[in-house]
Amino acid sequence: MSKTSLGGLLLALGLVMLWLFTFVVKLSVSLPSGLDFIAILLLGVVPAVVGAAILWAGFRDSSKRRDPESERLASIKDQIVWRSLARDGRITTAEAATHVGRPESEVEVALMSLVSEGRATAEPGEAGAIVYRIESAI
Repeated sequence: MSKTSLGGLLLALGLVMLWLFTFVVKLSVSLPSGLDFIAILLLGVVPAVVGAAILWAGFRDSSKRRDPESERLASIKDQIVWRSLARDGRITTAEAATHVGRPESEVEVALMSLVSEGRATAEPGEAGAIVYRIESAI
């Protein structure tokens, strides 16, 4: 059973028990006030609160997960940055693709992403190739 389904089950159980104690048990059975309070707390409030907390934690964790494609692109960008810094801050798409071991189209996307983030600049190079200049790793 997953955490999300367990949280939903506990929340539903707690809410059903609160409803039962509020409308059914109170009308038909008269429990001593202390026992009534403990029953409502243990069988209704606690499962509802714990279930809601589990659901909240599950939704919060799912929103923090990163897309594998963006992680791969970030890895390619980091490799390109460090390789270009080793080569006086200048690198072409072909050089970066050779170093990273990826197709030039993927490397071009990563380089353009660096340019759009302001971490690199594109300059015209020899024979019509674009040379990317990266000044720092940050």
